[in-house]
Amino acid sequence: MKPLHAENQFTVFHYASSDYKGSNQNWDISKDTNGRIFIANNSGLLVFDGSRTRLFEMNEKTLLRSVACIDDKVYTGSFEEFGYWQETENGDWIYTSLVPRMKENVFQNDEIWKIVPFKDKVYFQSFGNIFCFDQKEVTSLKLPGPVLFLLKSSDRIFTQAINGGLFEIVEDRLEPIPGSEIFSSTEIKTILQPENGPMIIGTGSMGLFQFDGERFTEWKTEASDALKQFKINNGIVLGNNLVFGTILKGLFVLDYEGHLLHHIHSGNGLQNNTVLALQGDKENNVWAGLDKGFDFVWFHSPIDTYRDVNMEAGSVYTAALQNNELYVGTNQGIYYYQISKSGKFYDRKLIQNSQGQVWFMKVLEDKLYCGLNDGTYIVENHRLTKISDINGGYNLKQIQTTEKDILLQSTYTEIAVFEKTSGIWIKNRTLKGYNAPTRYLEMDHLGNIFLGHSITGLYLLQASAGFDQVIHQRKLGFDEGLTFKTNRVFKVDNRVVVPSGNEFYQWDALSGSFEVYDDLNNQLGSFASSETVIHLGNNKYWFIKPNEMGMFEIHFGKAKLFYRLIPEMFDLNMVEQYENIVVLNDSLQLICLEDGFAVLNLNTLSKIEEVVKPPEIVELLFWRQNDQTEIFNREDARKRIQLSHRYNNFSASFAAPETAGRRNYFQTYLEGIDNKWSEWNTLSRSEYTRLPPGKYVFKVRGLTVRGMLTPETIVYFHINPPWFLAWYSFLGYSILLLLFVLLLWNNYRRRQWKKQEQFLRDENEKMKARSKQAEAELFKVSNEKLQSEITTKNMELAKNTMAMIKKNELLIEIRKELENQKEELGFRLPSKYFSRINKLIESSINSEHDWEMFEHLFDQAHENFFRRLKQDYSDLTTSDFRLCAYLRMNLASKEIAPLLNISIRGVEEKRYRLRKKFNLLPEQNLTEFIINF
Repeated sequence: MKPLHAENQFTVFHYASSDYKGSNQNWDISKDTNGRIFIANNSGLLVFDGSRTRLFEMNEKTLLRSVACIDDKVYTGSFEEFGYWQETENGDWIYTSLVPRMKENVFQNDEIWKIVPFKDKVYFQSFGNIFCFDQKEVTSLKLPGPVLFLLKSSDRIFTQAINGGLFEIVEDRLEPIPGSEIFSSTEIKTILQPENGPMIIGTGSMGLFQFDGERFTEWKTEASDALKQFKINNGIVLGNNLVFGTILKGLFVLDYEGHLLHHIHSGNGLQNNTVLALQGDKENNVWAGLDKGFDFVWFHSPIDTYRDVNMEAGSVYTAALQNNELYVGTNQGIYYYQISKSGKFYDRKLIQNSQGQVWFMKVLEDKLYCGLNDGTYIVENHRLTKISDINGGYNLKQIQTTEKDILLQSTYTEIAVFEKTSGIWIKNRTLKGYNAPTRYLEMDHLGNIFLGHSITGLYLLQASAGFDQVIHQRKLGFDEGLTFKTNRVFKVDNRVVVPSGNEFYQWDALSGSFEVYDDLNNQLGSFASSETVIHLGNNKYWFIKPNEMGMFEIHFGKAKLFYRLIPEMFDLNMVEQYENIVVLNDSLQLICLEDGFAVLNLNTLSKIEEVVKPPEIVELLFWRQNDQTEIFNREDARKRIQLSHRYNNFSASFAAPETAGRRNYFQTYLEGIDNKWSEWNTLSRSEYTRLPPGKYVFKVRGLTVRGMLTPETIVYFHINPPWFLAWYSFLGYSILLLLFVLLLWNNYRRRQWKKQEQFLRDENEKMKARSKQAEAELFKVSNEKLQSEITTKNMELAKNTMAMIKKNELLIEIRKELENQKEELGFRLPSKYFSRINKLIESSINSEHDWEMFEHLFDQAHENFFRRLKQDYSDLTTSDFRLCAYLRMNLASKEIAPLLNISIRGVEEKRYRLRKKFNLLPEQNLTEFIINF
């Protein structure tokens, strides 16, 4: 059975043509002092800053064959053309041709295949010419004939004549190397100078040779035959190693002793086996230009991957290290590997009768226990011994009781109880009272057992003291604080926790329910949304999310992040819902994958030199809807940018400050628009469209190699509002609004005043009407009262008058009778008595008191009658006034006569005289005149 490929501490990052939008073939690679990579591509010059690749085409769109970074210039060569590129302030690259500086045009269908800096000159090589540029003009070297590649080794440069030997270029002259004629039947592809020792010459078909300055001898290495077979195409010195690229089988890495350290090809990492160019970096990693794309080989990766290319062993679920062998449990069985002296795993074999799903492996007291689909086994000498026949043993959890130690196991059907017999843990019984498929099992300090049912959720059990049967069980749900559905339960820092997908909940034994674990969530940050927790021991835990995982140390409530790992960076695809990481020893951890496994070396990870710098802003773009664009460079990004409201579309391009190569991950956040940081991704450009006017703060941060957050790079910009939304416009609007409000207020007040005036007028009219009505009513009442009073007074006056009339009539009758008696009696009635009685009667008839009483009553009944009468007719006598009064009372003459103590005729005479005083006409009635007066 074929072994898995053991990739010795290297990770390959691919860059396909679809990523950089260029052609497949990449002929040459060079690196500048900033770590940027420049590639001669069929479509033009590729510039890669670690985050984005840009393509700059030649004017004639010719393909590039060679590139070399020298100082601040990037030299390139193509068909009958060579020159240099320089960067502009906005980050573009402008090409300058050196062909016009040639003394004479000697091109003969030449393509520039190599560019070599040497001292203060730059050499450009084609098969027909070698051109020298001394920073002023271009000259052509005199050649013995067509030449092959121009090769530099340390402080010397060489070339090879076609079908000939080597020449060294000295003072722009070609001097032959004696003995090099042995290479006339092959092509010399590379000449390398290790730090100590002879030169190494790599040929296309003859393999490797050493040159000590005098003799050429074949260098026999562990890869000699392979290098001859697969055709060396190029090579570089990389630290203390040599790297050779071949035409047919990728990369070979050898040490100075000729030992093969790595063979990297399309079967274990590269996109393509044809290596057209090589370029090392300061960290001794390699860029490889391929016939299809380009790759970056990270030689000090903390991850070793062992991929099952043909998926013969299936997906890995668990693993264990025992007796210097690695055991791996997959969905197809148990496999074991031997361990080489260098610590690599090889020679995979299947343990017989283990076929099927393997759920767990655990070494207890130097014995390997495995849970399989059909039961639980001990593995000894690559053989299986069954210790439980219950199907589907998911785990083994050690439980300490007052009586003895036991192991609990969750299975497809029951909870199995294991006890130790003759030094071996064997299933002794099952926990009666619970029968259900259960994957997760944890126990708290009070003995509560938490079980994760495979389908229905979480249960809490309490077992008898001997763990023979269940004495209490209940399903945990909404009443216990679980507002979400889960069947996962873990133990973190001796606390039982469950994940909700957004945060962790902890079990509170006092309340008998779950509550949000704020202390842990706050310290975990984004890892609070993890759904899988793996306890590594020694207070270490992996918290696993779908796109990242973090290793924390959690002790006494304090959590510290040690490493963050982005699985995508290493192309790690863990088994979904069954993510697992197994501790092999203090420094190695095995990550279970769908297509094999990976080994994380914590020692290597801790030794990696980190560059803790914020990402760099490469370019800021603001554009309008009509595609007009404002471009700002990294210098502008340090200022507060002011923009018109029309430029409300924004994009930022950024790059990691580390050497280009490893896959870089970024998070972005735009204050005022985003609610949270974006997910980690490799996109080096962030775009926002149709931004409303306002002040914005754009932030971007990255990850170091160990997964720690870099400082943030911050860009401030302000999209000014349109003039009609500017502050001065709002000031004008406010003034206009104020004026409008004042106008409205004035109009309102005016209307109110008018309404008030009208209201007052109406009220006045109403009051007048009411007053008139009141006056009329009062007048009516007064009149009625007055009339009543007048009537009363008239009645009193009439009574008084009638009384006076009766009295006077009686007195007159008495007087007449007295006079008759006097006539009859004569002297018998003494005259003095007669006179005295007669005088009394006369005084009674003409009594002033009676008149005063009458006058008083008359004045009350006829207000101011006498005053008005006297005012108008001053010649009236008292007798006239009395007659007027009696006439106003409409008394007849015969009624008046007794009152005036005169005869009726006397009354008529008085009436006559009175008419004359009133100047009445004959037709006028005296009584009516007086009544109406």
